[in-house]
Amino acid sequence: MRKHLFLAIIGAGMAIFGFFLILPAQAAQDTVSLSTTVQEYLSFSITTGDTVAFGNLTPGTPIAAPNTGTIASVTTNAANGYTLAVHDGVAASNSCLLHTDTTTRIADYAGTIETPTSWTGTGLGITLYAADTNKEAKWGTGTTYNDPNNKYAGIPQNATTAHTVTGYHSGADTSSWAYKIDVPNTQKTGSYSGEMTFTATAVLS
Repeated sequence: MRKHLFLAIIGAGMAIFGFFLILPAQAAQDTVSLSTTVQEYLSFSITTGDTVAFGNLTPGTPIAAPNTGTIASVTTNAANGYTLAVHDGVAASNSCLLHTDTTTRIADYAGTIETPTSWTGTGLGITLYAADTNKEAKWGTGTTYNDPNNKYAGIPQNATTAHTVTGYHSGADTSSWAYKIDVPNTQKTGSYSGEMTFTATAVLS
């Protein structure tokens, strides 16, 4: 009887003072699968040398320009790099440099994008003299805009890959280009002007 009375008193005390039994919390887990596909990004600009003035040209005396180079800057997240093509949209062996008579042109330099050559002869030519990544050996061993070791190509009518960068690169990747010009002594006097185009293309696979 005393034992039962004691338990009853303890039980009543717990009820009065709000005591209760704490049981361990139960937990459960499950997972969420996440995925995404990052899309291509490419930004391209000519940061320096987007205007090239050769100045007065004396036949037989080649001029290289610009002394700052034409700097092509490409930023892309493409896993396999990018290509840089050039063209001037002008047919046959004519360059983009057109006389104010709207008929006469200065010729392209004889070297090709596939096989640039050391400067010899006349015409308008382009060269790659420096690159952050992979300057192709075909452009020669020159390191400045007017280096005699540069090799040159005429600028083709249709976009033709002139520089290839492989693999992923974070940040901007630049290449430095220059031009050289000379004309025969039969070239019509006067002012010539025109435009050529660079095209950067991401390589996705």
